[in-house]
Amino acid sequence: MKKKTFVALALATGLAALTGCGENPGGSGGGEDSESGEFTLQIFAGGYGTAPWRFALDLFQAEHPEYQVNLNMDNNVNQMFADRWRDGNPPDFVFIDGTLDYPTWLEEGLLEDLSSWKDSAVVPGENVSVKSKVDEAYWRTYTGSDGKTITFGAPLVLNAYGMWYDANLFEEKGWTMPANFNELQGFASLADSSMSTLIYPGVYSGYLTQGMLVPAFAELGDELFSRIMNCSDVDVYGTPEFKGVLTRFNEFINLNDNVVYDCLSLDHTTSQMNWLSHKAAMIPNGLWLRHEMEKDIPEDFLMHFAPSPLNQKQQYLVTTSVTAGIASQAKNKKAAKEFMAYLYRDDVQKQFVYASDSPSPVKLDLANDPKVTEVNKYTQTVFNNPAYKHAANNGSWGGVDAAINNAVNSLVKKSISVDQAIEAIKSAAAAEIKNRA
Repeated sequence: MKKKTFVALALATGLAALTGCGENPGGSGGGEDSESGEFTLQIFAGGYGTAPWRFALDLFQAEHPEYQVNLNMDNNVNQMFADRWRDGNPPDFVFIDGTLDYPTWLEEGLLEDLSSWKDSAVVPGENVSVKSKVDEAYWRTYTGSDGKTITFGAPLVLNAYGMWYDANLFEEKGWTMPANFNELQGFASLADSSMSTLIYPGVYSGYLTQGMLVPAFAELGDELFSRIMNCSDVDVYGTPEFKGVLTRFNEFINLNDNVVYDCLSLDHTTSQMNWLSHKAAMIPNGLWLRHEMEKDIPEDFLMHFAPSPLNQKQQYLVTTSVTAGIASQAKNKKAAKEFMAYLYRDDVQKQFVYASDSPSPVKLDLANDPKVTEVNKYTQTVFNNPAYKHAANNGSWGGVDAAINNAVNSLVKKSISVDQAIEAIKSAAAAEIKNRA
């Protein structure tokens, strides 16, 4: 078997190494039918390290010795490759993480449409399809000015906002995490003078918007959810459905005087510390919470993640994904797509779980894995649970983001009505849409 070759990009020799990368003796241009030659990867190592990639590449190269792998992987690789993307000489494969100009790449058609690939690809060594392993909502998509939607990002690491609670406290109290708005109303009645139902960072109320309200928007259906999250039009913020979500939220926070902890002046760290001290039962946050608060978590505190209980019937996990892509001008698309399929092997996905402390986009069983934290083991079961639907948070609200976050705080302060909140959001949406024109 041909000896595998890794050409690592060292900072001192980076420019010289890059000069020769991408030349493909087996073909040019599209590169789809290339059977051999160089396979160039651009991988930012600053987020999750190098171990998952080296594990995947070892498997890939062992079965594909025909490729010379040019592995460009460090913390500065994105800056080093920036000119190559602009000059039409990109790598074949790219990890879409760190500081990248990928929105411009999308506008200029520089990322390959993976739509047909993800529906037909098979995971090497497992004889199952990628499509059957990965929820549709996890793939990153982009809709161009021509109205065409492409799939550009293959999911590797998941992020999501939701509600966190102390499972040990709930067991001690005999409580069950509410699964819908009716249960949330009943749960709020349990609050007493020593513990509120909810705390959030009032200085950064987007945590509450993302963790509690956005999943309720997802329950409204794909069409309305897309319009809301992309600020497609002003009218969507005046619909009965959108108003219904704000009304439910307003009813919840007004159930009694102690539903929401006095937190409007608190930042994320202070609110989290109060939650760890059991000043409130629930806090909205992202999946990074355990890692962020690791040094402060009491020994008897068991953090568990749950979807928003503001939804009426169907709970949603609204996710963003850290993804990988393939250049549309890649010289070796065949190798890039073959390698991408390896990333969905269970053993490879576990490496990304270890590196990120986040759940996998495939339904892994992590229960007996000593390398996985107890918090993430439970979070993976939440993401594996068929009772929850998944939606993608790929929208860009622009100025409406701040307006909704301000409205949430104002409702908590009881300084405005739901109708006034909607008018403020509609005004911000009109300004946002005008600015885009």
